[in-house]
Amino acid sequence: MPAGLPSDVVRIGDLVILRRHLDALRVAGLTALRKFHDDLPDEPGADIGRLRRMAWPTMDDGPVRALVGGLLRDGEIQRNGPWLHLPGHSAALSEEDEALGQRLLPDLLAGAYDPPWVRDLARRHNQPEDRVRVLLRKLMRRGEVSQIVKDLFYHRDRVRELAALLARLVATGASPAKGVAGGIEAAAFRDATGLGRKRAIQILEFFDRVGYTRRVRDTHIPRADAHWEL
Repeated sequence: MPAGLPSDVVRIGDLVILRRHLDALRVAGLTALRKFHDDLPDEPGADIGRLRRMAWPTMDDGPVRALVGGLLRDGEIQRNGPWLHLPGHSAALSEEDEALGQRLLPDLLAGAYDPPWVRDLARRHNQPEDRVRVLLRKLMRRGEVSQIVKDLFYHRDRVRELAALLARLVATGASPAKGVAGGIEAAAFRDATGLGRKRAIQILEFFDRVGYTRRVRDTHIPRADAHWEL
């Protein structure tokens, strides 16, 4: 406890608050994360920016990070890459699924920004499509892949690269002049990735969906409180 503070007062970041208020903030975070898991059971978790918007929308970044840090230290929540989740929110794999997953992941990684679809992976590995689909959803829950659209999964390393690329393009002003300041439009992202317009839009919409960016008209703007941490 910081020197000079009463026993019922604590400091989180730059805030000094009553301990009971801190307890209420922690409960709010855990409740929001539990609801997130209930609503989106296949998602690996929420990043810190999304959790802030769900649980502590009026709080500044510093106290939020201190709150999350405390919850992590106490084991109340866990981190998997950029995702925060409750303990136990993962997927256990059988030995057979683990072995198949270790064959699928290199294919997704090698596919770079245009990985094979579920049907192609199933054909390549002589597996039923449903088995591959279910397994990839389990791997998504473990944070190893992300689903961009139905039956199209990206390796987490490629998603990290795409997030970094998007941030660099915004920082260098790659968005067309007609776009909203501080964001990027599909055409610039398409050109930078070498993908078609449809796929570029799908990836940008994925980043909107997970809270890394927000859409304003045709422009996708990185959220100030979102960081693709590993």
